[in-house]
Amino acid sequence: MSLVPLGVFILGTAGLVLAGAPVVEGMILVAMTGISLGLLLAREPAVYTDRVFTSMADRTATVAIVAWLWAGTFSGILADSGLVEAIVWVAAQLHVSGAAFTVLVFVSSALFAVTVGTGVGTAVGFTAVIYPAGIVLGANPAAVMGAILSGAALGDNLAPISDTTIVSAATQETDVAGVVRSRLKYVLIAAGLSCALFALVGGGRGEIDLQQADALLAQTANPKGLPMLIPAAIVFFVAVVGRNFLAALTAGLAAAAIIGPLCGVFPLGQMFHVTAERSVAGSAVDGALSLVPTCILTLLLVTAMGLMADSGFLAQLMAWLDRKVARGPRGAEGTIVALTSFANLCVSVNTVAMIAVGPLANQLRKRHQLHPYRSANLMDTVSCSFPYILPYAAPFVAAAAIQHTVAARYSFVTVLPWAEVAPYYFYGLILFPLMIVAVVTGYGRKTG
Repeated sequence: MSLVPLGVFILGTAGLVLAGAPVVEGMILVAMTGISLGLLLAREPAVYTDRVFTSMADRTATVAIVAWLWAGTFSGILADSGLVEAIVWVAAQLHVSGAAFTVLVFVSSALFAVTVGTGVGTAVGFTAVIYPAGIVLGANPAAVMGAILSGAALGDNLAPISDTTIVSAATQETDVAGVVRSRLKYVLIAAGLSCALFALVGGGRGEIDLQQADALLAQTANPKGLPMLIPAAIVFFVAVVGRNFLAALTAGLAAAAIIGPLCGVFPLGQMFHVTAERSVAGSAVDGALSLVPTCILTLLLVTAMGLMADSGFLAQLMAWLDRKVARGPRGAEGTIVALTSFANLCVSVNTVAMIAVGPLANQLRKRHQLHPYRSANLMDTVSCSFPYILPYAAPFVAAAAIQHTVAARYSFVTVLPWAEVAPYYFYGLILFPLMIVAVVTGYGRKTG
């Protein structure tokens, strides 16, 4: 019966996906419903209620929530600083077109996603600006969309302030810096092969009138936001050299608050100000509040997993897995990949899937003496591979919505169906089998 809260959440979330509303706010109510039903089935309701409060205070959830609040604030500031438009300006100055432009889209969207730590935000921003620009510059529209989603997934996979990176490290009780460093070997292989494929198939469509192209680029290209790459570099450097994520994000926020106004990118009030209605607003406020629903959902999912652990169900499940599937390090890794894949198929947000699977993966890696970097990398790389291109995945749904908006603005833009974009999502299509090979061969496996 302790499986009821999580089971209700998975079924309810699947219902939201089928209804076309895979939003976190709906998932919160579904998770609350599952926990409430568990209370009705509990033999001792008072004990159940006490375990709900205890599980909600789990340190893993606390670490993730703190990280998200700081990361959300930082990414909100950068996303509102005109960084996307600055990257478009760089592309215009380099005079690239066709397949070369598609490769540049992949690289620049990956850079942006690593900078701001959000795959969905990258998909939205680049689809609005880069997608129509790619069409007018003779690139294959489907390849451009594949490059945007591939870059978003790469950044989500690698960024020290990404929600998936934070969750993968927190649930495996390890540090973000080490996880990012150990993940590079997989990311660089998938990124290199993706660049080669985009160079081969990224062009091939006729160019639109060059005057129209120039007009579009003139509307969007603006180098004003380029200085904001400095705070992003500071965060990445501080996080990777071994400092904790809170120190890295604090350094980045301080740098952004100084560099933005000093370089004329934005006034300080754009980050935070008191409104005439006696409220507060600004990019920092919006960024922090945007992740509050995810924080609440995290508390509820950690509670559901805690109830399963307190009842003894997780111990029985782990014993069964050890007998039937995870009979050694390779079997344990394969089980982690399978559980993560299944969870991502059930929900539309890869972070939510990782939160649900994380405690099980942590138990498996401890039983089989796998290094926490290894289990964290398996969870994160799988979650940033094929799930990004599922037709109900949050990044794809967001990008498709922006395509409709752009198509209404420009007559030459077409809204691409899922089946046309999916074959060009090279990063994820390479990364998933790469991790299967890593499990089978033991490439990158560490114990401890």
